[in-house]
Amino acid sequence: MKNLIHKKNKYILIIIGLLGLIPYGLPIMEKNGLVDFFEIKTIDLTIWYGITILCFLSGIYWGLSINILIKNNSKLNYLLPALSIIPFMFAIIAVIVSNYLNIIFLVVGFLICQILDEILFKHKVYFNWYILLRRFLTVVVVTLMIYYYIIFSNV
Repeated sequence: MKNLIHKKNKYILIIIGLLGLIPYGLPIMEKNGLVDFFEIKTIDLTIWYGITILCFLSGIYWGLSINILIKNNSKLNYLLPALSIIPFMFAIIAVIVSNYLNIIFLVVGFLICQILDEILFKHKVYFNWYILLRRFLTVVVVTLMIYYYIIFSNV
């Protein structure tokens, strides 16, 4: 497991993760007049970015499912490939639905990813710093997305 996420990459991965929050802040910046140079609504950009990230997370779980063997839990070894598809399915549904209902599917997808992360952390697949980073990122993203749903679905 130690080779999955090297400690040397820790700070680079943390910086990339934190910078990945920027697109989620664009609608707030646009609402406050800080960003007005986009030709599209930034909420649409944020939704599409969220869909992309959810697909990437699904790919991470798929990659882990074919590259690791979780000791003392053969059921999880068989379930992880199937579970890895669930976030992708929520991303696809988010593409299909409209009226900002897609934000709800993204929120549920990100929460499912967090549950999968917690299960993998319990089985010592992730380092402590990584699960802390994932928890922080999930709380920020889910909170912002719920806020955006409340703001934009009532317009």
